[in-house]
Amino acid sequence: MFYLKFKILAFFLFLLFYFPCFSQDILVDKDTLKNDTIYKISTRKKWLFPTLATTTYIGGMTFLYQSWYKNENQTSFHFFNDNKQWNQLDKFGHAYTSYHLGKLSYNSLKKLNYSEKTALWSSTVGFWLMLPIEIFDGFSPTYGASYGDLIANGTGSLLFLSQQIAFKEQRIQFKFSFFPTSYSDLRPNTLGENLPTKIIKDYNGQTYWFSSSPAMWSNEKTKFPKWLALSVGYGGNNMIYGSEKQNNENGYQSSRIFYLSLDINFASIVTHRKGLQLLFTIFNGIKIPFPALYYDTKKGFNASLLAF
Repeated sequence: MFYLKFKILAFFLFLLFYFPCFSQDILVDKDTLKNDTIYKISTRKKWLFPTLATTTYIGGMTFLYQSWYKNENQTSFHFFNDNKQWNQLDKFGHAYTSYHLGKLSYNSLKKLNYSEKTALWSSTVGFWLMLPIEIFDGFSPTYGASYGDLIANGTGSLLFLSQQIAFKEQRIQFKFSFFPTSYSDLRPNTLGENLPTKIIKDYNGQTYWFSSSPAMWSNEKTKFPKWLALSVGYGGNNMIYGSEKQNNENGYQSSRIFYLSLDINFASIVTHRKGLQLLFTIFNGIKIPFPALYYDTKKGFNASLLAF
């Protein structure tokens, strides 16, 4: 179910990110260039973007409802408590998706010369985009709405919005890393059959990171480079089933893993090459492998030469 949700959200995210790449960074006086062709093109793009995004999203939600929910014997709206499943790695996934949808929406509208206030409001888009999915689930006899998912979606949006208001930048970057595990072979339908589905569904291989450069918190000149960041991560292991009870019944005991590592803050690297800007934007949502110290709640402290 989550894989289907993700595909629709990923398609919208692609359009949200890809379309503004064609826009021009035009810093001109609007009063003197009202008849300028480039300015007219930029203005058309400014209004075309939200129209295209909204239309695509409505179409995606309609497709999701028609293909997944319509044929179910729907029940009255209800909640389903899945907060204890997968050691909350799924909730980190919701927050991560919401955070980056907000980030992309904000940067896209700023690139299209929208006001700061409008761009800030748009950064809550992750929460609102995923809200209808929870509503659909609330009427499903198989699932039910998850208030944990709603909180995670809101947390991701607030993480971006609060930093942008307070600091005018993202001092704490929310990142993701993945390394394939053998657990998916045990339950491929649940944990993924190929690499794309494993990245989304195998929580054993996922790690979520919060990276920040100490130099960004200092008002004074510092020798610590802004591009070098410290990163704390959270992951899990031995999760064959979402429920710990099912895990134990099948001979598995899950564990939580906490990491401390280094990272690169690509947002602080200045370049005028658009190709590199695009690459740095993508990489700034992914944790670069570095040596790390970690604590496994079942195995204790250890170190890794390269932590993914």
